[in-house]
Amino acid sequence: MTVTDTIKVGAPSLAAQPAPGFHQARKRARTGFYHVGMTVLVVLYILPVLWAASMSLRTDAHMFDADQLIPHPITFEHYVNLFTILPDFGRYVGNTVLIAVVGTAGTLLSSSLAGYALARFTFPGQRALLMVILLTLMVPPQVTLIPQYVIFRNLNWLDTPLPIIVPMLFGGALPTFFFRQFFLTLPRELEDAAAIDGAGRWRTFFSVMAPLAGPAYLAMGLLTFVQLWNSFFVNSIYLQDQNQWVLTQALQSLIGRYNSQYGEIMAGVTLVSLPIVIGYVFVQRWVVRGIAFSGMAN
Repeated sequence: MTVTDTIKVGAPSLAAQPAPGFHQARKRARTGFYHVGMTVLVVLYILPVLWAASMSLRTDAHMFDADQLIPHPITFEHYVNLFTILPDFGRYVGNTVLIAVVGTAGTLLSSSLAGYALARFTFPGQRALLMVILLTLMVPPQVTLIPQYVIFRNLNWLDTPLPIIVPMLFGGALPTFFFRQFFLTLPRELEDAAAIDGAGRWRTFFSVMAPLAGPAYLAMGLLTFVQLWNSFFVNSIYLQDQNQWVLTQALQSLIGRYNSQYGEIMAGVTLVSLPIVIGYVFVQRWVVRGIAFSGMAN
């Protein structure tokens, strides 16, 4: 066999190789399908919000018309009626803000400390403790509701925000694991440098580690705040006094057995959703960064 025959047998045929633009075309098609899929998901998530805002601006005569996504005519009477029907709307906003802000702050502080300890300290039973914390995620809150209710009733905490706020001050399983994963991504050399400068454990955490965990704090803070802001089930159990109601309870009171004030309900839903939407617009970059970094550690 000659050298020419060897080359012909061993070398791949140029005709069998894909065209130079084939890979680029396939990559563009894949990117196009990805963007189309994401666009569909965005529409599915945004459509209910837009529909609620649309219903809040419709007249009662056109409340359920299918062609009223863009209301015509537009009216703001439902927003005016909302504050007339719920004269204590400002009180409900204050109650909700108190529970959401204090509960979020307590969760972030306690969970970040626990997550840092699990990420950096070595002690007997460390992995077992982590597994127990994660296993509590499988326990539905309804299972522990009755024992907790009895405890808070004996403490005379019913019809106060304490049964909702106090448990949040001791953190939770998901936030603790979230912060543990984030702190594992930070190099230990930072703590060694702080120790050389004479910083203790507490100063190292609050002066070095906590500022670097800003994206994690924003991400978990937003998730916790939204959970508390939209909470209804737990609040309806402990807050029976109307003066202690939160926004979700106030809006639920507008739903009657035989008649419901849909325009006012949708106006309230729109107002309640605005702080969450505005907050996410400003911190979305850091939220995504915090979640991404927390998922990188093993």
